Amino acid sequence: MPNGLLLVDKPAGLRSAECVARVKRLVNKADKNTRVGHAGTLDSTASGLLILLLGTATRLSDYVMKLPKNYEAEVKLGVATDTCDASGQVIFSGDATLVREAAFDRVLCSFWGTRMQRPPEISALKIDGKPSYRIAREGGAANLSSRPVAVTSVKRCSAVSDGGVKISVACGKGTYIRAIVRDIGEALGCGAHVESLRRTSIGPFNICEAQATDNIADISANLRALREVGSAFHRVALTQDAERRLMHGLCVPIAEAGRYCPGSLELRHGLCVEGVDMIGFADADLSGCGAPLLKPRVNVPMGELK
Repeated sequence: MPNGLLLVDKPAGLRSAECVARVKRLVNKADKNTRVGHAGTLDSTASGLLILLLGTATRLSDYVMKLPKNYEAEVKLGVATDTCDASGQVIFSGDATLVREAAFDRVLCSFWGTRMQRPPEISALKIDGKPSYRIAREGGAANLSSRPVAVTSVKRCSAVSDGGVKISVACGKGTYIRAIVRDIGEALGCGAHVESLRRTSIGPFNICEAQATDNIADISANLRALREVGSAFHRVALTQDAERRLMHGLCVPIAEAGRYCPGSLELRHGLCVEGVDMIGFADADLSGCGAPLLKPRVNVPMGELK
């Protein structure tokens, strides 16, 4: 059974679920029991990097989704749509001819850091178990609550020309680029929507390493190792005894666990634990009641790794 991560370059117009189905059909020819999932969807109108998880890699999906992401977007100023992208109906038109690059850049600065974001009504988020896009398209009110998102940077990558401009965004899980562009348009007073969107990287994985969906052949030969997932997290290189105890679901005093290796993600996103024969994630119990402990969350034995 293949186990690992498959990097796919999803084209615009294809749903993430369809990418999963294509790979699952290929994998099932060799092993019908292999699980296939994804680590965070892309809008059907967007293109770029989609990480598929095969076999025991699906156990780490929650942590792969926490990896930081980078996007490139073409923004159209002067027109707002109900979907916040080019596929929707126009709901507002404004004058973008007065937008200057200095004013545009000042607006971008306001999006840095952790902030509350109102997701687009046309999204896969569910309200009472029903996708909001279905509610909105049936004429209902898809009132989605704002939620915190982390944006590392939003940068202008081109001149503002003929109402168009390119931006790049580095952000965390759950951030909608369409919503950022919508809010940019509202802040400028002219409206805006995404003309095209491309995800260029997820954590250490880059789009230049991905396979086109219509050119996936030897999946096993192109799988990435699960150990690559841990590079962005704070990590502990386990001692042999700590590895054995965690593999059996037992807690380990942090002081006795092994060598600490700092990562770029905040500790609240997870602590990666790596041994000779396993990789996994653990919670760091720093409550102050007794010695700080590592509490195992998920483990994948080396024998099940690529």
